[in-house]
Amino acid sequence: MADGEDINQRMENLGIDDEQNAEFILEGDVDESINRYELCLVGRLLTEKGINTRIMKSRIADVWRPAMGINIKDLEHGQFLFQFFRKEDIQWVTKGGPWSFDSAMLALEKVEAGQNPAHIVPCHLDIWIQLYNLPMGYMFETVGRQLGNFFGEFLEYDAKNNTSIWRDCMRVRIKIDVRKPIRSRKKITKKDGSEFWVECKYERLGEFCFTCGLVSHTDRFCRSTITKEGEGLGKVWGSWLRAPPRRVAGQIQSKWLRNENDDTWEARIGGEKIKESDLGGEFKSWKGD
Repeated sequence: MADGEDINQRMENLGIDDEQNAEFILEGDVDESINRYELCLVGRLLTEKGINTRIMKSRIADVWRPAMGINIKDLEHGQFLFQFFRKEDIQWVTKGGPWSFDSAMLALEKVEAGQNPAHIVPCHLDIWIQLYNLPMGYMFETVGRQLGNFFGEFLEYDAKNNTSIWRDCMRVRIKIDVRKPIRSRKKITKKDGSEFWVECKYERLGEFCFTCGLVSHTDRFCRSTITKEGEGLGKVWGSWLRAPPRRVAGQIQSKWLRNENDDTWEARIGGEKIKESDLGGEFKSWKGD
C-alpha cells in the first residue's frame, strides 16, 4: 500500500513543465545553413522623434529605385525588413550609404544564415569621412587605414580623391558603431617629436547630439548629465563635423574647365580653338586689341 501511495504522490508532483522540458528531436531534414533572407536588410531609423512610416517607405523606395522593386515590412521596436529581388539592387544600397529620412540616419544590417530578422538590432553605419590637416607626405592608404581604424573600422580608401596636385583632405570609408560617440579629431606625433591634429568630417551625416556625440538622437532627447567639469573646455561636437557637399547638384560647368588627369578633354571639345568672337569685350585686351 505504501508503494501505491508513493507512486500516486509522484504522479501528482509531475507538472507540465517536466513535459515541456523533456528532450524532443524533430525528424526529417533540417538545414540551418539556408538563408531565406539573403536579399534582405534590417533597418532602424536612429531617432527619438515620431516617424510617418508610410511616407518613409515611399520616400526610401523613390531614392533607391531598385530595378526589381522592394518590399518593406514593419518589424518590432521601430525596425524594418527591406526585401530586395535582385542582388545588384541590395549591393548598390549597401555601398551607396549612409541613408537618412527626415535627417534621421538609417542603420542597416545584413541578415546572415540562421538569423531571425526580428532579433537583429542594427547598430552600425558605413560612412565616408574626410580627414583634414594632414601634412605633405601623409596622403597614403597606409595612413588612411590607421586613421580609419581610429575613427571607426576601416573599409575603403578613396585613391581617386588624392590625384590632384592640391589635396586638402583624405577620403576614407569607415564603419561606425552608433552606440559610441563619433570622434572629431586625433593628435598625431611625428618622428621628430612635433605634433599636429587631424580633423574629421563626416559626409552625409544627419542629425546627432552635440552634447554626447551619439547619432541616435539630438540634444533635445539627450539623457547625459552635463557636469561642471566640462564647462569652459569647448564643445567636442557640432555642425562643423558635417563635411561639405562634394558636388553641387545641377551645376553647369564650363567646357573649358579641365581636371588635372583628364586625357579625354581635347577629344571631348573636338579640338576647338579659341576664336576672337568667343571672347567678351573686356577680355579682348588680353590679346592686345
